[in-house]
Amino acid sequence: MPVHGTTDAPKFDGTTDNLTDFIDLYEQLADDVGLQGLDRIKGIIRYLERDDRELWGGMLEAQVSNYNVFMKEVKVMYPGWDGKRRYALSDLQAIAHEYTNKTMPSYQELSNYLRAFKKIMQPLLAEDRIGKAER
Repeated sequence: MPVHGTTDAPKFDGTTDNLTDFIDLYEQLADDVGLQGLDRIKGIIRYLERDDRELWGGMLEAQVSNYNVFMKEVKVMYPGWDGKRRYALSDLQAIAHEYTNKTMPSYQELSNYLRAFKKIMQPLLAEDRIGKAER
């Protein structure tokens, strides 16, 4: 297993966006060396920064040997970890408000706005959380 902080080590920045990649890389490395149970739990905790190490390490599930139960509880703390972002209409309104006050002198700026808007709008549409009036 790579040493924490080295180039090949899994890195977790404490955000939901990074959680899946962090877990996937760690599990691949842990599988390669045959880590299981409590050793696997202790191993993933070693790759965390101090605040997350305290949080994850302090969980009751971190004291048992069931890695899957432990990871299930970790994921509860990071809504949207599965890539299904949880957006609300207020997120869409915030993007619109942010760009209302910006000048868009180039196609690049306009393109940035459109991508940011669509990134939030598309899941809201797919989940029927916004209607035609909000588009």
